[in-house]
Amino acid sequence: MLEAYFQTLSEVMAAESQLLAKIYKHRGKLGENREALLQRFLRSYLPQRFGVGTGFALFDENVSTQQDVVVYDVLTNPVLFPETVAPLFPPSALAALIEVKSTLTKTELRRTIVKTQKLKQSLRESFAHHPQPPRTEALVALFAFNMRGLSITSTLHEMKTVEEELGAEMRDRLDAICVLGKGLVIGSSLLYATTMAGQPLVPDAPPLEQQRLAVEAENSLFIFYSRLLDYTLGRGDVRPQLMSYMPPDTPMGVVVAVG
Repeated sequence: MLEAYFQTLSEVMAAESQLLAKIYKHRGKLGENREALLQRFLRSYLPQRFGVGTGFALFDENVSTQQDVVVYDVLTNPVLFPETVAPLFPPSALAALIEVKSTLTKTELRRTIVKTQKLKQSLRESFAHHPQPPRTEALVALFAFNMRGLSITSTLHEMKTVEEELGAEMRDRLDAICVLGKGLVIGSSLLYATTMAGQPLVPDAPPLEQQRLAVEAENSLFIFYSRLLDYTLGRGDVRPQLMSYMPPDTPMGVVVAVG
């Protein structure tokens, strides 16, 4: 029942994506509309404690590059400029960030890998002064509607080549890639949860370097969604502690009296 249900949703999403491609000749707008398809799906099927949108992660005085799809906590964390088309999200609010590609190519894969490494490092640094950082980091994934010049297997090999070239640590790598109707590459974070320090939450878990799978699957949407749901719910609540994102020596005022 579950498999058939989500397979139908996947087929509908693929059909809508193809229809958009026939109508929208502007690549930027076509990409935005495809992002909206994934946002709508996640907004419909993730628990209501999560919001789904697009925007930027807030890092001290800087912001990240724009994130195509942001899954964020709406119960305990504020969002800055919430009514705009691209809000700012404090790191504590972020549960998952997803890059969306109309067509995944080697060039687009490389760009996403580079972007992911910088994003994960910045997110980790932003919690340096947080009194209670999350046990596990925000999930970073790539979702593609199609692929060109790649298979699921070659995507895994290409990822490894680029990441080794960059010298990216395991915890700074993409957590998952989903290609609609074709398959997934699933990283260690979705197989065995780890702490922000990279230590396994399951003491006897195999080494992270061995835990990356390329999986051909027509119902890749269901597998991706299921893993995303389990991971985000497993993180638990993260308190905002907004002042912790500012430099420790930031002047906040002058004490003029004590009573």
